[in-house]
Amino acid sequence: MKIELKYKTPLEWAVQAVDGIDEFLQDHADAERKVSNMCMSFIAKYPNRYEIIDELTQIAVEELLHFKQVYQLIQARGNQLSPIFHKDPYMKLLMPIFRSDRDLLFMDRLIVASIAELRGSERFGLIGKVAKDQNIAKFYTNLHLQELEHIDSFIKMALIYFPENEVNKRVEEILIKEAEVTESLPWRCAIH
Repeated sequence: MKIELKYKTPLEWAVQAVDGIDEFLQDHADAERKVSNMCMSFIAKYPNRYEIIDELTQIAVEELLHFKQVYQLIQARGNQLSPIFHKDPYMKLLMPIFRSDRDLLFMDRLIVASIAELRGSERFGLIGKVAKDQNIAKFYTNLHLQELEHIDSFIKMALIYFPENEVNKRVEEILIKEAEVTESLPWRCAIH
């Protein structure tokens, strides 16, 4: 299933984000750690979903590698990781859409993971287009393409456990909510 965002981030957002690239890199480092942790959380909370453990582990490792690469960019710019792990207003506003039933929550978390990865990939591509620093531009252009692979991964995981029509319907509902959330948020030097 190919999913498409309902709200497209304007290129002007990327210009602003690149102006605050050090802040963006900090947020990005946090985001990569959060995604890796999320994959491990899926394994811990749903150990009976053994069909997806290998793939979740692989994504967790890839996200840690991305974290390492972002951290190297932070260091190369003479900075260190922030000791403050900021809450993500994007995820906070998406939280009410999650259903409380254990299985339905599992589906929702997988779908939101896909959509958040798609949003991140979209924004990485924009950063790659506007960054003047060639190291930043090249890194984000490549990462944009790599992240696209994870989008399908999370949806495919959902399809292992839930009927396709239910997954498709829920993807559509969450895409609509995600567009409302993204459009409503003030622009920040952050992935979401």
